[in-house]
Amino acid sequence: MNKKIAAFILTMMPVCAVAQDIAVTLPLPSEKTKSTLSVAAEGAKGKPLLLQPIFFLKTFIDSSAVATIDRRWIEQPKQELAIEARTTLNQSTLKMETTWEEDNFTMVSKSNNGLSTSAGLWLGYRGYGLGFSKELGKTTGSTFSFGAMGGSFGINLRISTYKSDMPDIYFNGAKVSDYDTYDERLDDPIEVRNFFIDGYYMLNGKHFSYAAAYDNSLIQRRSAGSLVIGGMYYHSRIDYSADSNWLLTALMKDVGKVKFTQGSIGMGYAYNWVPARGLLVNGMAMPMFTFYNRTTKYLYTSELVDKNNQVVTEEQVLNMDEGELYNLLTEPGTKISMTDEREETTGNKPKFNFDMRLSVTYNWDRWYVRAYGHYNMFRYGSDLVSGRMTDWTAYAALGFRF
Repeated sequence: MNKKIAAFILTMMPVCAVAQDIAVTLPLPSEKTKSTLSVAAEGAKGKPLLLQPIFFLKTFIDSSAVATIDRRWIEQPKQELAIEARTTLNQSTLKMETTWEEDNFTMVSKSNNGLSTSAGLWLGYRGYGLGFSKELGKTTGSTFSFGAMGGSFGINLRISTYKSDMPDIYFNGAKVSDYDTYDERLDDPIEVRNFFIDGYYMLNGKHFSYAAAYDNSLIQRRSAGSLVIGGMYYHSRIDYSADSNWLLTALMKDVGKVKFTQGSIGMGYAYNWVPARGLLVNGMAMPMFTFYNRTTKYLYTSELVDKNNQVVTEEQVLNMDEGELYNLLTEPGTKISMTDEREETTGNKPKFNFDMRLSVTYNWDRWYVRAYGHYNMFRYGSDLVSGRMTDWTAYAALGFRF
């Protein structure tokens, strides 16, 4: 029934109408760890009992940030706190593809958050900080971020959400709907939520500082590079299962919601170039092996109900001519609901991925500016729906230490 109705509407109506619808630390050598903990314990001694944990944590953060560095290459600013105003450009693109082999028919849906612009604030202490930004203009979305950076490590967490109210649709390679030109939008936009966390350990933490390039809690004084060991976890949820999106679900072989999870490890190289005092250019590239890669899809049944609230069976639809079907679908009171949710999970499918980032920073005494770019691509797939999620982010930050 789904397929016949979908094919009929695609020939009778515009496509735009049918589309409706932590403080975490990596291990250092034991003698360094004991020394840092010992310094932290000393910093808490003599303080009021209830405040001792706070002073212990503060001293631990202060000392761990510089425990492994060579001060001739890396400098720690005297000011402990920093605040940043950030403006961000971002584009996340979700591609979903399915093939109807029996009909030699391929459908591709590309949805995105547009070229979104957001503004926000970040507040940090010695490389540990929280940030929040909100999209501006017509797009809707927000991003929460957390960062923890020390002398030899860096950890980043990002949670982002957005809604796409008009995907680009392709049938056998030909575009039939366009995000930028169609005025009509989905009543219930495609909802995308991403959770991303990555961590890095620098083998040359003595001379190379990741924090100097990405949160300015340290300052790189001389050029240096380092091999980098990294790990990444990514989880995404894509939901377009609202009743109004029944046709998109039907064309995706009844898949109305997809979740995919990936875990990756890799080794790459990062380099801090200091062409002039106060100026730093950083680049990092890391091939990664995705050892954990699972996709969960949620399938639905489309239920056609007439104005009298009676379910129209598939057999009844197949026996209707085009005129009768058109009258039924356009009659006030007729509705199509998504029912009978079923969950299917694929087996693990290891694959390769990569991580790239670039930043340019300039430091004054208390003020600094930074431009940053980050690109990731994640592929997923099952026997019904496959695709990829690409995400690139570029932001400019103006920071002040105090």
